[in-house]
Amino acid sequence: MSDHTPWPLIAKYIAGECSEAEKLTMEWWLEEVDNKILFEQIKSAWLQQSAFEISEDFNPESGLSKLNALISDAEDSVHADGKQSYFRTYSWLVAASILFLIGFGYFFIAKKQSDPKIKNVAFIKKVSGNDQILSIILSDGSKVWLNKNSKIIFPDQFAGKQREVFLEGEAFFEVIPNPNKPFVVKCNSVSTRVLGTSFNVKAYKNDQMSSVSVATGKVEVSKEIKEGNPIRITQLTPQQELVIDTEKDETYIDIVSASGIGAWRKDQLVFRNNTYAEVIARLEANYEVEIDLKKEALAHCSVMASFNENASLEQVLKLLSISNHFSYTIDGKQVTIRGGVCR
Repeated sequence: MSDHTPWPLIAKYIAGECSEAEKLTMEWWLEEVDNKILFEQIKSAWLQQSAFEISEDFNPESGLSKLNALISDAEDSVHADGKQSYFRTYSWLVAASILFLIGFGYFFIAKKQSDPKIKNVAFIKKVSGNDQILSIILSDGSKVWLNKNSKIIFPDQFAGKQREVFLEGEAFFEVIPNPNKPFVVKCNSVSTRVLGTSFNVKAYKNDQMSSVSVATGKVEVSKEIKEGNPIRITQLTPQQELVIDTEKDETYIDIVSASGIGAWRKDQLVFRNNTYAEVIARLEANYEVEIDLKKEALAHCSVMASFNENASLEQVLKLLSISNHFSYTIDGKQVTIRGGVCR
């Protein structure tokens, strides 16, 4: 969690008191997946409480001192008996203090007539490295394979009406069926909703193209909007892949082979409408080489090809060069690609 978390602004945003400029600032801040998951946690906590009791003579200028006092009291209370405490709040500025405490794992909220126990959900973050594929088992028994340079955030226990995780990058999911609690993957303003199936989601932060492909079962893909319920894009069945152009806000559906979906889990090189820029990045990581693409236009060409885990760099480049008519040289760890045309 960032030291620059805008607690007062978050409180104003939830309370509906932001100016247009402040709304734009919050929307920009929420583009980060870590910020989004923190906000969702805070919002969930906020919605579980009844309306705050507002005092007309509250002085906002005393907010900072109240913030420090509340944090100090909260820490003393937790250290004393490890139990939750509750206090009243008087404005959005003091509400920001509550949000601040929630962000650091404390959950101190007040209700006017009741005092129920509210469970504070803990979130887990897993991040894979440049040469690392992670295998994760969620609390419901569902399995996740996290591809290289990816990040996933999920609760330690699924509470509420659905099982929700946040993804940045690529992951393959095998979801345990539960008709009463759908499984939802959120990424890049898109949500993928399933009851029980296996599927692959690819949504790297800086990539223009995202995709959802289904190996078994059915999934429903929706577009997240700023206000209201998500807008359904389509429903996918096995061997269908939805490709999303996030910059142009365009989508189309491809038919893909079942064996190619999530093949990266087995270290296979499988490219389905990947650009040469993406292919080169994958080859550089797999074979520990540097590739110099002389013709920049080739970087945007699409590639459809697959290779087994034992394929050499020479074999891969030879096949690709035949498909796209380029020449190449390999000099130790340096590869140079010249020419080439899109098919």
